[in-house]
Amino acid sequence: MSSVPQLIASAGAPKQGTAPPAFGPAAAAATYLPTLWVDHDFLTLKCEHASTVELQHEELKKQVRKMLNATAATVDQACQKLRLIDAVQRLGLGYHFESEIEAELSNMMMSSSPVSESVANDLNSAALWFRLLRQQGFHNFKDGEGNFKSSWVSDVPAMLSLYEASFLAIPGEDVLDQALAFTTQNLIGSSSSSAAEITSSTKLAEEVSFALNRPIRKRLQRVEARRFIDTYQANQSHDGSLLRLAQLDFNIVQQQHQEELRGIQEWWGSLDVTTNFPYARDRIVECYFWIMGVYFEPKYRLARRLLTKFIAIMSLTDDTYDNYATAEQLEVLTQAIERWDINLISGLPGSIKMLYGLFVYIFDEFEQAVSGEGRSFGVRYVKRELDNALKAFLMEARWRDANYFPKLEEYMQVSLGSTCYSLLAAVSFIGMAGADAATEEAFQWISGEPQMLVASSTVCRLMDDILEQERNHIPSAIECYMEKHKVAEEAVVVELFRERVADAWKDINKEFMRPTAVAAPLLDRILNLTRAIDVIYKDADTYTDSYLLKDHVVSILKEPVRLH
Repeated sequence: MSSVPQLIASAGAPKQGTAPPAFGPAAAAATYLPTLWVDHDFLTLKCEHASTVELQHEELKKQVRKMLNATAATVDQACQKLRLIDAVQRLGLGYHFESEIEAELSNMMMSSSPVSESVANDLNSAALWFRLLRQQGFHNFKDGEGNFKSSWVSDVPAMLSLYEASFLAIPGEDVLDQALAFTTQNLIGSSSSSAAEITSSTKLAEEVSFALNRPIRKRLQRVEARRFIDTYQANQSHDGSLLRLAQLDFNIVQQQHQEELRGIQEWWGSLDVTTNFPYARDRIVECYFWIMGVYFEPKYRLARRLLTKFIAIMSLTDDTYDNYATAEQLEVLTQAIERWDINLISGLPGSIKMLYGLFVYIFDEFEQAVSGEGRSFGVRYVKRELDNALKAFLMEARWRDANYFPKLEEYMQVSLGSTCYSLLAAVSFIGMAGADAATEEAFQWISGEPQMLVASSTVCRLMDDILEQERNHIPSAIECYMEKHKVAEEAVVVELFRERVADAWKDINKEFMRPTAVAAPLLDRILNLTRAIDVIYKDADTYTDSYLLKDHVVSILKEPVRLH
């Protein structure tokens, strides 16, 4: 496989220390803050007694597995089992116990299960049961009369549980929409009132506030695990073995992530981005954080490396199309990548040549990753998705240079492609080996523009467009909608788009209902890509303004959990 320096040299990149000339009407349209990180930021000392830690880790897993496999013969035991499963998953340990959790929840689907007896009278258990089963892809919701008891209003934990469950709705489940409205209204009221239950528990109040901002369904698993470890520890009824396992597991996995990130930073450093792409965002750590949200589990080491490198290259590509070259030059670059013909870009600036070389490099890595398993077909599908994404980038550049104001339908058709989420989904499949490996049918599913990917791209596009845009670029979806429908108030359109985002999440949920179109581990990648958008783009563009993402990065990549 060609090295990065060799590919850069063959592509004719600018000499080190020499910035390429600004080129095109969009040059210098955006000025980005430099990276917040250096290589040694994520260098921590490994445990001196690693073998002892590993032995303790394995023993604790056996204890938790025994707890999960224990028979639940009574209603109380069944409800305790539900809470155990929820804690295991939110502590980031679910990947160790996938078969046990599947078996337990499948058993609970039986009509004779003790937990079913609690549904009528215990809202907390009923809502948790629904959420856990729905997360697993079971159709288990019956709406009854759809009425909500006034007595539930004072039961804050139960209200919170029902609120969380409502985010697992699929299209057409109106009663869950009612549940969301009902619980949101009352949780907001409880968090701002002096209700005894809320004021007596600071942790409960914090949980309510956090959930109102981001429900469990939309949380990145690794971020939630780090947060929930502290929450679980503060609960006086927590299980000591489970807590200890979560703490050890977090730190063990964190050390692997740090090792991976340092290797990726070395590769990124060889590109000298600040010199060779001075107009672009230098965000390799944020890219790794993004992709760690897609898969954090240790077995996905190769997948993380490939997808992190790829999304970093796409970030440079996005900024090149937005901020650097003219539409005419970008058309040549697009054709060169489509045809794999470097001769087409011989007269273009060095940064564009270097970008071409990076695509050759990463596709070479893709081929190396899958060729031994006979899965080279996946690379062809990724290439097709890349060509489509670059054509969308190019169309937006043409609109920009022509000062063209697209119609809403025209804008959405192109801009959904420029989110690159179908492309990233395809790349996310490339590094998944073994039992989780994507079949050719799975790549065909992506290329068919399934509703789940359209929904994920819609979440990405609309959440990005809702944020204030300061770059000299094309109109946003909000502006296109206001123009088409002659709406004067931007806030009205923002609220409408938030509703569309909510509907898109329902489409994503629907794809998980059994039987699924492709294997659930593949669907999880798309779900997690969508979750990453909610974390990175909900309140601000924390990828561009990366200091806003710093606390998340520090908490899961730099600071280990304290062991008690």
